[in-house]
Amino acid sequence: PDKTLYPVSSRNEQDFLNLTSVYLDAVFAPTIRHEPNIYRQEGWHYELDSEQNLTYNGVVFNEMKGAMSSVHRLANSGITNLMYPDNCYQYNSGGDPAVIPNLSYQQFLETYQRCYHPTNARIFLDGNIPVEKTFALLDEYLSRYEMGEKQVLLPQTPVSRDKTKTLARQVLCDVLCGSNDAPLKRAVLETGLCQDMTLGIDDGLIQTGMVLTLQNIEDENAPKLEQVIRDCAKTLVENGIPKEKLTASINALSFQVRKMQEPQGLIRCMNALNSWLYGGDPMLYLHYNDSIAELRSMVETDAFEQLLKEMLVEEAGLCKLHVLPSENHG
Repeated sequence: PDKTLYPVSSRNEQDFLNLTSVYLDAVFAPTIRHEPNIYRQEGWHYELDSEQNLTYNGVVFNEMKGAMSSVHRLANSGITNLMYPDNCYQYNSGGDPAVIPNLSYQQFLETYQRCYHPTNARIFLDGNIPVEKTFALLDEYLSRYEMGEKQVLLPQTPVSRDKTKTLARQVLCDVLCGSNDAPLKRAVLETGLCQDMTLGIDDGLIQTGMVLTLQNIEDENAPKLEQVIRDCAKTLVENGIPKEKLTASINALSFQVRKMQEPQGLIRCMNALNSWLYGGDPMLYLHYNDSIAELRSMVETDAFEQLLKEMLVEEAGLCKLHVLPSENHG
C-alpha cells in the first residue's frame, strides 16, 4: 500500500540488461502517458454487454473484482481502513472496484507524475551483476530528471518502529497461536464457537500492526470469544509465559532470519525497505544478532508478559471488524 516493487533477475547478463531496460522504460517512460486508450484498456472503460446494457470493463477493474471476491481480502481491506484512517493505508492499493470508474485519465496522469519520480525511488542492486553497464542504463533514465521534493504519503506518526519489539511480538504470536496446542488458540478452539484462529504481525508498514482473525463464528458469539482471549492473556501475564516455549520460538526465529528464503536478493531488498523507505537505516533489518540476543535476555525478565499485556489486555488502539455474509445480496 505504500510502495511498488519492480524486481528484475536473470543469470544471463544480456537477459538481465534487457529486462532492466524494459522495466526502467515501463516505470519512467511508459507509453500510457501519451496514449489514453492504454489507460482505457488496462484501467476501465464502458462497454455494451450481449443484451446491449452499458457495463464497466477493463483489465485492472476485472482483476480487482476477482480479488475482492475473497472474504480474506475484504476483511484485510476493511481492517486497514479502520486502523489507518489518515494515510494511504486506508485505501485498497490495487483499486476498489466500487470506485475505480471514478478515476479519470487526467487524475491517473497527475498521480503518476507526482509519485513515479526518481526522488521517490529506492534502487537496490544485489548479486553478481554487470555493475558499470547497469549504472549506465540507470543513468540513461534518471539523468532526465531533476531532484525534487519527496512525496509525503504517510503523515501518521508510527507508534513503534522498534525492531526488537517487533520481533518480540512475532515471538509472542507464535507462542500464543502458532499451533492448535498453543495456549491462546487452544483456549479459543475448545469453546467450539470458532473454526480457526490466526494471530500475526504486519511489519512491512510504517506503523506495525497486529491482526487477530477468528473464522466462521456466529456474530452473537463474538463477545464471548473476546472475553476468552482477554482472560487467557491475563492468566499468562499473571502466571508467566512458559520460558521454554519462548526460547524455542526465538531459536526458530533466529534460524529463519539467518537462513533466508529464495530469492534472497529480493527478500533482502524488502527487509531493507522496512526501515529505508521511512527514513531509517537500510541495514537495520539485515542484521539480527543483537536483536536475537536481546530477545533471549527478555525471557529472563517479565518483558514478554508486559508486552502481552500491552497487546491483548490493555487493547490500546483496538479496532474490531465483523465480516458477515449477506442473505440477499446477489
